[in-house]
Amino acid sequence: MLAPEFTKAPPEYVTVSLKDYAVIELQGPETDKFLQGQLSCDLNQLQDNNWLYAAHCDNKGKMLSTLWVTRFASSVLLISSQAAIAASLAQLQKYGVFSKTEITAGTDFQLFGVFGTAAPARVAEWLQTPLLDGQHTATQTEHSVVLNLGAEPDQYLLVTRGHELPTNSPAEYWQALEIERGRATLQEGTVLEFVPQMLNVQALAGISFTKGCYIGQETIARMHYLGKQKRALFRLRGKGSMVAPGAIIEQQLGENWRRAGTVINAVSRADYPLDMLAVLPSDSEATTVYRVKDDDASFLEIYPLPYNLDES
Repeated sequence: MLAPEFTKAPPEYVTVSLKDYAVIELQGPETDKFLQGQLSCDLNQLQDNNWLYAAHCDNKGKMLSTLWVTRFASSVLLISSQAAIAASLAQLQKYGVFSKTEITAGTDFQLFGVFGTAAPARVAEWLQTPLLDGQHTATQTEHSVVLNLGAEPDQYLLVTRGHELPTNSPAEYWQALEIERGRATLQEGTVLEFVPQMLNVQALAGISFTKGCYIGQETIARMHYLGKQKRALFRLRGKGSMVAPGAIIEQQLGENWRRAGTVINAVSRADYPLDMLAVLPSDSEATTVYRVKDDDASFLEIYPLPYNLDES
């Protein structure tokens, strides 16, 4: 099982192969304009040395994916789980025929996650180039781009062509850190179920409310300006058997249980067997007791996120 929280006891060096992640590559003179009409972030803010967080939605505002968006050479790369990338690729290719942009599945890319106190030095050594300072930076080389995704511990996402990085841990370590960051990744069973604010995308600077129109923007803006958000992403932890994305969470009401929400991501740890991100009612209280449906022995409580939703 996993060790205690990485954000409270940073490890020296963890490196994993992200075989469950995938890439979409876009290239052409109208790529930025096209993506500006597709993604929730403002593509005007994307430079060669940074990355953006974004949601990609259908025309009803339901999310196909959460994405890391970065430049690589003359291309723009979109990065997420394989299930989310497949959903986004289908929509992008549908609308992309009207723009001068070439959209392909980046099957020749390999993805690795690296974090820990020794991560900056190890990644720089592997790249054979110094890393740019600061979070939200992206360092490019001829064959790779490295995204700085967070601090304490330093966390990097490596996207590379033809370069193998030695790994020392399973992918669950990366998933656990993403749960600690409060950064959700859509998987099978959760695609096209939620509006971005329900996954706290706005709290992670993934939504521009000033950039203008894009697919799903009307729903997202209405929820923002009219205060219609009834659900949000919470972290739950406690005891219970491992669950898959899409599993149902119930809350206790007296002696009864009622459906409360949906599991987005989950891992099992040594000190508390179940640690997850789940969508629950926005007014959920820390004193409420939760369980996984059909797992009567499970017991879950709300655990703080590293950001404040009231300020987003």
